[in-house]
Amino acid sequence: MIHSAATRYAIRAVCHIAHLEPGVRAQVKEISEALEIPQAFLSKILQDLARKGILVSAKGPGGGFRLNCSATETSLFTLVEAVEGPMPEGDCVLGLSLCADDTKCPIHDTWKDIQDAFREQMQATSIMDVVEADVRKRQAQTQEVLVTLGEGR
Repeated sequence: MIHSAATRYAIRAVCHIAHLEPGVRAQVKEISEALEIPQAFLSKILQDLARKGILVSAKGPGGGFRLNCSATETSLFTLVEAVEGPMPEGDCVLGLSLCADDTKCPIHDTWKDIQDAFREQMQATSIMDVVEADVRKRQAQTQEVLVTLGEGR
């Protein structure tokens, strides 16, 4: 599950970068201001994603970050694992040492179903799916504001 601010910020920042024209680099300061993410924290997140191959970074004039992967072929699961690490298998949510399919804790089956559904949904959703959904949502919100302003006259 996405519990960390780092993962949420990584998704937002990578989607911001994916929304740019191909080859265009985004600087940390610009992303930080656009998304209202603390710049120092965002810088660490983006550098980590560059080390893991999701992004490419360049220093100097015209530097910044760009995608190093296909936004249409890279899943949110890949991005989440790049930030959080591999999803733990077999960890008992209640902390019991003997919790497995044959020695279940009281919520073993429920937790396993939640984890499986989360993994499947994240694997089925690409970075570009999120970018496109975001664009549609922002357009709908803008349209709602315009309709509201038009009705207020």
